[in-house]
Amino acid sequence: MAKFLVVHPYLDIYGGGERVCHNVIKTLLSHGQDVELLTFDFDAVKYRDIVGEAFPKQVTIHSLGHRTEEKPPFTIYKRHRNFAKLLKKYRNQLNYDYLFSTQSSSPFEPVFLNKAKKNIAYVHFPEIHYDYNRGTLKRRLYLWLFKHWVEQGIDKLDLVFCNSNYTKEALTALWKTHGVKDPVVVYPPVNLEKFWCDKPLSQRRKRVVYVARFIPAKRHEILKQLAADLPQFEFASVGGLIEAEKPWFERFSQNLPSNYTLKTNLPTADLLELLQDSRIYVHLMEGEHFGIAPVEGLASGCVAVVHDSGGMKEFIPPQYRWQNIDDLKEKILRYMEAENVWEYKRKELWSKIATLTPQAFESAVWSHVEALMKEN
Repeated sequence: MAKFLVVHPYLDIYGGGERVCHNVIKTLLSHGQDVELLTFDFDAVKYRDIVGEAFPKQVTIHSLGHRTEEKPPFTIYKRHRNFAKLLKKYRNQLNYDYLFSTQSSSPFEPVFLNKAKKNIAYVHFPEIHYDYNRGTLKRRLYLWLFKHWVEQGIDKLDLVFCNSNYTKEALTALWKTHGVKDPVVVYPPVNLEKFWCDKPLSQRRKRVVYVARFIPAKRHEILKQLAADLPQFEFASVGGLIEAEKPWFERFSQNLPSNYTLKTNLPTADLLELLQDSRIYVHLMEGEHFGIAPVEGLASGCVAVVHDSGGMKEFIPPQYRWQNIDDLKEKILRYMEAENVWEYKRKELWSKIATLTPQAFESAVWSHVEALMKEN
């Protein structure tokens, strides 16, 4: 038995990264490993309500203290300074054999917690390098030093998992010159069993649902506009909301169309009920790295319509992808009444996503972790 330190700073909101963390911990425990978690303040009750199951009691939790909300200017540098300080503080207090980072797309943990035999990371996307390459001169100047700091940790990762072939291609292109190991694609786990629902579209409300964190990057404003343009249908945005985003959310919540509702930090049971009684799930973010929510929407029996980019292209065929708002609006109108066509197509798509189970995730992750451990 080895001791693993799982590092996931922010577990106060539940998204794809948090689901990966949860299942990584369960994977290690099911294979007899000793697991400890390093995170900011942890609320076990809130975690259980959002995740749908309790956090494993046998895991020791080390708290980094309160999450700090840094304000402009130089926000990412202030956040990095605080995080680095805390990691250095805990370095001498923790004993472990393997480090497993499940959140950071900037591999600072192996730099500041450099005690592990091997370092493992599940990288959701190389955000900083991607933004740097696409950014304006001003943006590139702002990110240059941070990008350099990220690069210091890349070659220290002995095993790199990622969430889609889309992310693997980005990692290979942007991190290869900095020594990244060949990324292993392991799709995020989805608890499909509780989402499956074959209730016909004709028996559902004429409702369009979108699930994503309430942050500007997720583009909830598109659904708000669609609701105004299509008053004959219902629209609902569902997502996690943290304290730092409340000022933006309050502005966004003004002047909502009467057929558009916002649902924050919705418990799993309520999300299930909503999805299984809606006709269409739309995903609005461009370049979504994978997209667990569209898979859940699809498993719930909704017509899943996603942006023609990112990791979801690996599961959703072209006719259910949109490229601009007019295209999306046309697809909503077309598929809202597509009972017969969808019942046939849904079975085909269900067979594709049926492999995205926690069991498949556990098997894939453990096989590679076990192989790495045997190298010692």
